[in-house]
Formats: sequence, structure tokens, C-alpha cells
Amino acid sequence: MALDLSFKQLIDAAEDVAAPTGQPTSIAIDRIDEDPDQPRRSFDEQKIEELAESVLQHGVLQPIVLRQATEEGRYVIVMGARRYRAAKRAGLRDIPAFIQAVGSADRYVQMIENIQRHDLNATEIAAFIAGRLELGDSQADISRKLGKPRDWVSRYASVQSMPEFLRSKLAGSSIRAVYELFQAWREQPNAIETLCAAQESFTDAHARQLAHKIRTEGRGSHADCEGASGAQAERSRPRVALRSTETDPVIPSAERRPHSSVRRNETMSPSLTIRVRHQDRTGCLLVDRPASQGSRHAVLLMDGADEAEEVPTSTITIEEVFFA
Repeated sequence: MALDLSFKQLIDAAEDVAAPTGQPTSIAIDRIDEDPDQPRRSFDEQKIEELAESVLQHGVLQPIVLRQATEEGRYVIVMGARRYRAAKRAGLRDIPAFIQAVGSADRYVQMIENIQRHDLNATEIAAFIAGRLELGDSQADISRKLGKPRDWVSRYASVQSMPEFLRSKLAGSSIRAVYELFQAWREQPNAIETLCAAQESFTDAHARQLAHKIRTEGRGSHADCEGASGAQAERSRPRVALRSTETDPVIPSAERRPHSSVRRNETMSPSLTIRVRHQDRTGCLLVDRPASQGSRHAVLLMDGADEAEEVPTSTITIEEVFFA
């Protein structure tokens, strides 16, 4: 009769088999080789970079597991290839390791280890960040100590401000997807709540598309970008508009008469919206504000940000261009 083991039990069993007892030994990194036959074939370079930042801050907290190679004085990695790569990138010369008894690698143990333990879920990460913020740490401090980008910290920090129906979506959607919906909820709460009631989970791309659609429909037309900052940027997309001196009163879309759009076109020149992506954030290009650092930089107002920032133009990807 086959044993019915949970994933945690498999992990525990793998550790019982693979991890030797006793104290780890400090091994020179240049005496260690990666196992060419290990199950893991690809590594996320960004995550390796983040892990390297953590190693610089705290060192290698969990020793890797090695076995002796056929060549005298050399070792092969059994478990811990990511930690090994991060340590090399961080410039370490030695790494703590357990040395396994001579023998071939257990491929099942390697496979279980590479499947990895279940990571902390989004709610747990958000609770940790919220706790650190309450203790006085800044988002910059948390970013540096965890080796994570600032916007990664900002997304999780926003969870404590989300309504419960949005927080519940973290069980089946990524933090990026829920954050996109949260930004739209700040403008159109009823529409987002209705949407979330009808759908259990969202992909990043779908959430971004739906959030943008709800924003624009809620305003009665495509949103315009202008050089907004501070509190004005907190609850609306920035707008960059080329307006005439005459402006129309704001009329709710439900009360707008059929000819109102014609009158709007007569009194306002077309407004240009350029939606861009910088790294893993989205926002608007402020075309009416020259960058102080020269023509190779651009001024952006990222979604959810209070202040504009200047970034190299080579790091920007244009996602949408439209006129309202």
C-alpha cells in the first residue's frame, strides 16, 4: 500500500535523508561545482540578484549541502545551487556547507528540494511589512534589508489599506494583479467591488486591462495626463492636456446631453495620454515637463505615487498612446 505523504512530509523526509548532522564547514567557493544533472535547469536572475543582496546584508543563513567529487579536494552541490550562485555574485570566498557521505546524488531529494517549500503567502508578507512599518522602519529600510525593489515593498505595504474583498483575492491572484485593482478601486470603488464579486482570480495582464477600462469608463472618456503631484495624484491618473483658455464645467456623464461631447471638442484641443512601464511599474509620461537631467531622461508619474520622478528614457516601455 502506497504511503500518502503531504508535501511538508516529503520536504521533512528529504531533509532527514540529505542534511548531515553536526556543524557546517566553511568551504572555498572556487572548490565547488554545480551538479550538471540536477533537476533545476533555469534560474530567475532577478531572484538570484535579490538573494545576493540578502547575502551581502546577512550572510548565507542556511548552509548548502555538498558531496565529494571524484577529483580530490573538490565538491559537487547536492542542495543549494541558488544560495551558491548568490554567494558568488555577492563576492563571498567561502560558504557554509554540510558534507554528505561519499555516494551518488539522490535525484528524488534534489527534485523535492527544487520544487521548493511553499513560500510565504502574500498576506503573510504584507503582515510582516506592516509590522516593520509600525515599528518605525521605512519602506527603503525594508527594501534594503530584504534585498527587494522599493515598488515590491510598496505593493505589499498597500495591502493593509485594501478593503477585505480585495485582500481575499490574494489567495488566487498575484500581488501585482490585486495592486492594479486597488489603484482602480481608489477611483471607482463600486465598479471594482462588483467586478471582484463576479470573478475569483485575475492574471496580471487581465487585472491591468480591467482596471484601465473601469477608470476610463468611470470618467466618461479616456483619462488625460497632466503634471499632477501630491494629493491630486493620489486618487486620479495624471493628466497632460493641451487646453484652450475656455473650459467647460464638469458635468456627470449620466446627466450629459448628447451634444455635450461636441461642445467639449469645440472648446478643448485633443489631449494626449502616454501610458508607460518602467521596470515593473506603470504610470504616465509627463510630456509637458522637461527633465532636469537632460533629453536622455523623462519625467514619469507612476501609478499610486505622490511625486513625479526622472528616469532614463532607455528604461521606459510605451504601453498605450491615445487621444481623448
